[in-house]
Formats: sequence, C-alpha cells, structure tokens
Amino acid sequence: MWIFEKRAYPAPQRFGWAAVAFLLPAGPAMAAEIEERLGIQPNEVLYLALFAIAIGAAMLAAVWLVRERALVAEENERLKAELADARNDAERRATLLSQDDQRLLVYAGHGQPEVLGTLPTATGAPADERRFLAYSDWLPREAAEALEGAVERLRGVAEPFRLSIDQLNGQPFEAVGRTHGALAIVRFSPLSGLREELARLRADHLRARAMIDTMQSLCDAMSMPVWLRDRERRLVWMNRAYCAAVDAPDAEKATEAQVEFLQEQDRAAIAHCLTEGTTYRERLTTVVDADRRNFSVIEAPGPFGSAGVAVDVSEAEAVRRELSQTVRSHSETLDHLTTAVARFDEKTQLTYHNAAFAKLFDLSAAYLDKAPDHVSILDQLRSRGVLPEDRPLRDLKAEILAAYRATEPTDALWHLADGRTLRVFASPQPTGGTTWIYEDLTEKLALESRLNALVRLQGETLDYLQEAVAVFGQDGRLRLSNPAFSEMWGLAGEFLAGKPHIKSLKAAASIGIAAEQGGAEGALPIDWTTFGRAVTAFEEGAREATGGEVVLADGTIHRYGIVPLPNGQTMLTFSDVSDARRAEQMLVQRNEALEMADRIKTDFVQHVNYELRSPLTNIIGFSALLRSPETGPLTERQSEYLDYIATSTSALMTIVNDILDLATIDAGIMELELSDVDIAATTEHATDAIRDRLREHEIGLKVDIAGAGSTFRADEHRVMQVLFNLLSNAANFAPSGSVVTLSATREKGAVAFRVRDEGPGIAPDQVTKIFERFESNPVGGRHSGAGLGLSIVKSFVELHRGTVEVQSGPEGGTTIVCRFPAEPVAHREAAE
Repeated sequence: MWIFEKRAYPAPQRFGWAAVAFLLPAGPAMAAEIEERLGIQPNEVLYLALFAIAIGAAMLAAVWLVRERALVAEENERLKAELADARNDAERRATLLSQDDQRLLVYAGHGQPEVLGTLPTATGAPADERRFLAYSDWLPREAAEALEGAVERLRGVAEPFRLSIDQLNGQPFEAVGRTHGALAIVRFSPLSGLREELARLRADHLRARAMIDTMQSLCDAMSMPVWLRDRERRLVWMNRAYCAAVDAPDAEKATEAQVEFLQEQDRAAIAHCLTEGTTYRERLTTVVDADRRNFSVIEAPGPFGSAGVAVDVSEAEAVRRELSQTVRSHSETLDHLTTAVARFDEKTQLTYHNAAFAKLFDLSAAYLDKAPDHVSILDQLRSRGVLPEDRPLRDLKAEILAAYRATEPTDALWHLADGRTLRVFASPQPTGGTTWIYEDLTEKLALESRLNALVRLQGETLDYLQEAVAVFGQDGRLRLSNPAFSEMWGLAGEFLAGKPHIKSLKAAASIGIAAEQGGAEGALPIDWTTFGRAVTAFEEGAREATGGEVVLADGTIHRYGIVPLPNGQTMLTFSDVSDARRAEQMLVQRNEALEMADRIKTDFVQHVNYELRSPLTNIIGFSALLRSPETGPLTERQSEYLDYIATSTSALMTIVNDILDLATIDAGIMELELSDVDIAATTEHATDAIRDRLREHEIGLKVDIAGAGSTFRADEHRVMQVLFNLLSNAANFAPSGSVVTLSATREKGAVAFRVRDEGPGIAPDQVTKIFERFESNPVGGRHSGAGLGLSIVKSFVELHRGTVEVQSGPEGGTTIVCRFPAEPVAHREAAE
C-alpha cells in the first residue's frame, strides 16, 4: 500500500503524484489517499492521469522515432555504399563490353536484340547496328545462312553454338551463342594468333577444295580426255572421257591400274619436254574404240606435277581434207566459166581467181600470182583507164572496203571507161574475206535497151510526154498518138481512134493554124499541106527530118518536128514553147538590166578608186610632210590635229579598201594569190598592227599557235587582213584589264584561227547579223565603225572555201573561229 507523507508539495509534483497514483492498482483508494494528502479533487486526478498518459506516450514515441531514424540512416548509408559498388561494377562491365574487340547481341523475348560493343574494322563488320544485323549484306552467303540458322535455334530451343566466320577481304572472327536465364546472348570476337591462322587455313582449304571439285566437275563434263600426274609421272586423277577412252570403269580403278592413254614413246617425249620446263604441244595418234584417231595433246608442268588434255582433231582433219578437195574441184569448175570470179581474204589480198577474171581485166598471170591486195588491183586498173570514171577513185575504194565489213551480199553496176557494163556481186565469206563475181552485162543491156525502146515507143513514153506526138503510116493514116496531140488540136478521142487520114485532120481540128506566123521568131509560114506532104512523100530525098515553129489560132507557139521512121512511117512532134518564148523575153530584159547594174557598179568602183583614194593619198602624204623637220616645228595643238587627221584618213582609207575589196568580190574578179603562208610570221604581223591599240586600252594579248603547224596554202595578205579585222573587233569590245586570245590549230584537214575576247558577248538573235555589210552594233564597244570588218572576214574566208563560226555564251565573251582548208584550192574552184 502506497503511503505518502503529508507534505506541502509544489503543484507540478502534486499533479505528477496524483497521476501516478491513479495509474497504480490501488485505484480509487490510492486516489482518495492522494487527494487527502495532496488536497486534489478526484476529477483533477483523472485529468492529471490522462495528461501523464499522453506525456508518456509522446516520450515513448519520441524515443522510438529517434531509434528508427538512426536505423533508417544506417540502412541508407549501407544502401548508398552498395549502390556505389553496383555502379562501379556496372561501369566496369560496360567498359569491358564496349571495347573494340567484341560485340554482344542480347535477345530478350521476340524483339530486336540489344547490341553492345563493336568489332575491329579489320574484320569488315559494319559499325551500324542495323547493317550488322543484316548478315547477308556483309557476310558470304553460306556463312550468313549458317549464322542466321544458329541464332534461330539458340533463341528457339536454347541450342548453343560456336562458328568461325572467314570474310573474303577481312579478319576472321568467331560467333559464340549461349543462354543466360531468359536471355540469349551471341558474342562476336575476332580471331587472332594461331586461331586466326587456323581459321584462315581452314577457309583457304575449303576454297581450294571447292575450286578443285568445280574444275573436276567441268573436266568430267568435257568430251576430251584430261589427266593429272604427280612428280613421279604417276597418274593421280583423270576425267570420265579419259576413263571411257581407255575402257576403265571409273577413275579410281584407272588410277590404281595406271592405265595409260598415250603410247610409251609419246609419253617419253612428253616427259623429256616437261623436264626442260616447257609445255608440250604436239599432234599424236592413239587407238580409241578400235580406231586410230588424231589428238592435239597439250601437257603443262606445275608445282604438283603436270596436267594434260587431248583434243580429238580426227574429224577436223577429215573435214579439212574434204574441204581442200572441194575447193580444188570448185576451182577447176570456175576456170571453165565465162564469168569472172575472184576471192580475197580478210586482209583484201587475192587468194583465188579464175581464168575469166584475168581475161576480163587483162591482168597477167605473173602479177596475179603475187597475191596483190584489192586496192593495188584497183590502182593498176585506174592507171590503165579501165575503172568507171563516173565517181572518184576514193569513193570506189570506199565501196570496195565497205563490202569487206558488210554482213550481207552487195550488188552494184560498173560502167567502165571502155563502154562495158559489169554487174559486181560481193559475197562475204563466213571464214573472213569476200568473193567477188564480175558479170559482163554489155551485150545483155544493149539488147534490153533496144527492146525497151521499141516497147515504150507505143506505151508510157508517148502518153506521159508533154509534147504532142503522132505517128502516121506510109498510107498517111494515123497509127498512134498521145493525149497531148488530141488536146493541142482539139480533136475528139473517138475521131482519133478511127485512125483518120492526115488530110482529114484540118477539118476536124477545133484549133487551127494562125494565118500570121510572124509572132514566132524565125517561124516559117506553114499549114496542114506542109505536114501532109511530109507524111505521104515517097521520094527518099523528101523524107528528111525537119522542124520549125508554128503559131496556132489560140496564140500558142509550138515547135514542131517531122521525123522519118522505118517502113515509110513518119512521126510528127509538137512542143509548146510559148512560156519559153515569154521567159526568153523576160530573161533578155533582165540580162540587159543586170548588165547595166554591172556597168554602174564598175563605174562606182572606178569612181571610188579615183575620187576617194587619190585625195586620201594626198592628205596622208601632206600630213606626213607637215610632220617632217624640213617644214618647220609644230605646236602641240597642231601635232594633235595632225594625229586626228592621220587617224581619220587611215580609218577612211581602210573603209575605202574594204568597199573596193567587197566590190571586187561581188564582181567575181577577186584573184587569190595562193602561196605557202607562214603561220607564225602572218600572226606576228597581224598582232604587231594591233598591239598599240591594245596597249592604249590596257588589254593583254595571248597568242597560241603551237598546234597549227608551220604553213598552209592560202593568200597571205588576205589571211593577215582577216586576222587584223578579228583582232580589231575583239579590241573594240574587250574591257580594260582583260586578255584577247589568238590561237591556231590544225584539225581535220583545216587550219582554224580562233580570236576570243572577254567582252559582253553577242545576243543569239544578233549572231547572224554581225556579218552583214554596214551592220554596226556599238553596244558594249568603244566606238562604232562602218560595219565592214567582219563582212570582209567572212568574204575572204569563204573565198578560200573556208567557214566562219561565232561562239558566244550567256556569261559573256565571244569567240570567232575561221577555218581555212589546209590543202591547196584553186581560185576558180573557190569562186564556184
């Protein structure tokens, strides 16, 4: 029993004791005792007890929280340490996995694998993950299929694998597949050292074995015997054809029994040749299927021993002999033909000819026995005046040579200079070369010509002639006529079909003969009586071919002809010459006008030559005289005026000379003085003449004539004039500080001069106008001239039978190309 002394406790202590007493088992008795001793009411004791409970619970919770916090802090420190260790381990493992000596594929489920690490570039494996997973794109087909199958089995049935993969142009590597729990892991790592060497040797062995098997399969499929010997000359392998030739069941038994295909003497000769290190090639005979046959035997030495092959040439030899006999028989047959036949090989050399060929062209046997080529034969025939003269010899040679390159036969007609006509047939031969057949068609064509003339006399010729034609018999009746005759005289077709007499034509004709015949120049008075007498005349003296002109009543003028024919027949022809007479009159008038214009032009040229050149010459002479010291000193302004006079007179003299040159060309009297033009000297003279002007405007000049050669045939003065005009035009349009280029090259039988400037260029629509006379376009130029320089250039170049070309691009710059023929050309030919 708790006993408290009755003391005077402070209020807090009293409350505490009261709370404690309330919690003790004494219960209310103790509470009453406490109340008595401490002087506290029961309800206060209850409150105090509850407060004490709360304080105690709070203290206990605080102590628990402090303890738990300490435990949590300790656990956090432990977890942090474990996390740091795990991170270090992960980083270490990631570093190991990301090295360049291996690559891992981690499969989890059915999706794409996770790719870790890379392989060295020496392996040939792509660094890109997608390309790496596409094995067939970078691995050999067999290796890719094997790897894909192994990976599928690893993922499907957890079957591990280890593969060595050899790249064609890379380092070999190994692929190892394992499972780890639910993961399938494939590791790729390069092989090195002995493993790499072993993998390479294994791959080389497989490749060599595959090549040997392939070659053996090919040899087995061949119909010719093939064999292989070692260094002791023992047979180690042969193909099926060899076994069949020696009646062996298979190669193994033939090798075991050492069954030989060739005779011992031949084998000894082959061994001797191989001992000297050379390949044996010879034709030998041996018995195959109880038949002695010819073989072309080749056996070559090698590191292993030797290999040989035998090609059966028995049939080829038989065919060659048969062909030789056939050719000899054909040659004997062709010698009896009258048609000329000649055969030339692929080098166009004569290999065969019959007697008719030598007779046709009158060629000696000694000359033909030398086997001349086709071109040499043509040259000899042309020198004797036998070949056709209707085309140049080079064209004829080109046709001959084209026949050798043709795949189909060609046919042509040759009209020889002696009047003969040949049909030339060329047939290409399968073995090369061409067979030529020359058939003389002279007599045949003559007969056909006469026959066709007689047939066409009453047919298409008369019907399609614009001239009116009528043939009368000896009795004066019409035999035949064409539609033009009926139309000319206004005769009905039914009337002419009745074969009327010539005397009845006058009355039946709706268009008669005019009474006055003076309208036609030189026409004689004529009527139907004249035609009647000519048709019905019996005397030979009266039957002569005559002709003239007749004027009809409709005003048309016709030229008629009376032609005696055999068997007393007579032909009347009428051709309408009305238009010709009118055109003749117009031509006469036009000719008179042209002659007058030519006289005016000639007078103008003479007038300019005298009226302008003479005063200009005087002005130039007096200007030079004023500059001489004998006339006294000049002031600065006077010298400047004289410079202007000299410049203007020089420009005017150039224009006058250009006009005179153009007029001379137009008149057709310009004569080129052809000579060997020194390209370097002519170019130098032209550039010297323009150099001061270029220097004045600070324009550079580049000359390149290395590719033009030394000389060509032309008029040196005119060529220099062309180059000067081209350089003057370039200097006018080239900007200051730029470069004008003059070059010359020799190309395809011509000498080409090119002058290029860096000016604004020429618009496409102006290119054709720059060569027109008096065409001056000052746009982009320093001054506008008379517009004759380029016209002179074009005229002189074309007078040499050359060409002028203008090249101008959108970025600016202009190049004018003048091409002169390198071969000499006569002026008369050039003028034509």
